[in-house]
Amino acid sequence: MSQFETSDWTTLTVRQSQAFRRPNGRVSIGLWTKELGPIAFQVDQQAIGALRGNLRDAERLLRQKVGRA
Repeated sequence: MSQFETSDWTTLTVRQSQAFRRPNGRVSIGLWTKELGPIAFQVDQQAIGALRGNLRDAERLLRQKVGRA
């Protein structure tokens, strides 16, 4: 079980995404969202690994039929 309750999260609809290097040299992922417009978050190798795992889990959940665990 996750340490977070799903009701604690603000949900955004992602329209587009792009990875880029910021002027300070750090790498970020930009998301264009329906609700907030463009937002970005910095990533490092550890964050990318965590995101990869979560995206894999999300794909698995999308393939499951509703009501199946």
